[in-house]
Amino acid sequence: MNDDALRGFARAFCDALTLRDPQRIAPYLHEDIDWTGFGPIDLFPFLGRRHSIRAVLQVCSEIADMIELKECVPESMLVAGDQAAALMRVNALLRKNGKPISLRLAQFIQLRDGKVASVRMMLDSFDAAEQVLGRAIDLTNAA
Repeated sequence: MNDDALRGFARAFCDALTLRDPQRIAPYLHEDIDWTGFGPIDLFPFLGRRHSIRAVLQVCSEIADMIELKECVPESMLVAGDQAAALMRVNALLRKNGKPISLRLAQFIQLRDGKVASVRMMLDSFDAAEQVLGRAIDLTNAA
């Protein structure tokens, strides 16, 4: 897949993830997908490592249970060979109280056989935690 095709594929995959529609997400996923989201699992239970299309679709359902995604805007994207990396701005609403949140997310995908075989996501978890908790986290005693 050339860089332009991969860029289009990555954008379409992100759009499918934003819609959280399993029928739109599943065709992009390799049967042996390895999906990992890094961050505080106690606060964001959908993070962590998953294998299989079914497990990834379950993650998408867990995300949808917690937040309503409004938009996922790529701020920058790099593509090379069968890999893509994107820095994204995610705007959403917390389902429990309707509060808007805005997160930065780095996403790294790798393709195999024309499908997503590996996903690594990292979010600004400190900022995300403060937004979800609705308060600043006191670090005066952290050192």
